[in-house]
Amino acid sequence: MPFPSPGWPPRPASGRRSIRFYAAATCTTAFGDNAWLFYQDVGANTIDPLPYVAPGSTAAVSVGNINRAGSPMGGRQIFEDAAPRTHENPPATQEQANYPQIWSGSIRVYNAGAEDVEISFDGTNVHGYIAAGQSVTYKDRFEAGICVRAVGAGATTCYVEAW
Repeated sequence: MPFPSPGWPPRPASGRRSIRFYAAATCTTAFGDNAWLFYQDVGANTIDPLPYVAPGSTAAVSVGNINRAGSPMGGRQIFEDAAPRTHENPPATQEQANYPQIWSGSIRVYNAGAEDVEISFDGTNVHGYIAAGQSVTYKDRFEAGICVRAVGAGATTCYVEAW
């Protein structure tokens, strides 16, 4: 069946930024094996970065398509202009560039496997628990990423949706 026409694809919401993130995972016992930042998913990232302008440049630039919801927005990290950020001992004398982030408003995690699952929003602390065969939905939970891991010794399948 063809997509409905005209009007497909639908326009972005006006005044809202709606991400669409989906991931399927085979959970192990380590958070780091299944960790996602929502901005890294092409379908979820609603931000088109502004074009790079070198310091001191007076060249004209085009910001591109302004019909996409919330676009253009955000910046570009150029390593010649700012030092790359490191997690262990960043140099105190260098300007640190921030990694881009987008936040979801709601998150759903479905545990389809036989083992229980824990979730974390920082990769260290446990922020939620989902029993085997159950799901949990967080409304108005503004997070930029999520990690999942199995509680037991076996691997288990889970699905993460964020919007």
